[in-house]
Amino acid sequence: MNSPRSLYPLVRIWLDGTPTTFMHAFFEELAYEWIVEIVNPHPLPLMEDKEYVMNLSFELDDGTMYSSLAIQSYTMEQGNEFTVYRFFMYPHI
Repeated sequence: MNSPRSLYPLVRIWLDGTPTTFMHAFFEELAYEWIVEIVNPHPLPLMEDKEYVMNLSFELDDGTMYSSLAIQSYTMEQGNEFTVYRFFMYPHI
């Protein structure tokens, strides 16, 4: 039996220092990587003056803050009403 995913709601996000609004956003901590999922971010993470976002900062709903985490990779899924970005990072050890 699979255990349920541990998703932590986010209240604030900064992509390369830019405050970003969103419909929903969650943080998931896995054994070897962290994942931040953002639904309908604004502004979009693909900035005009560079190829992609390099760093991510966020605040959990309990007030825990993570600053300037280096993004290793990301995926993007686009539908009719939703655009979902998933950012993958290695935790600070």
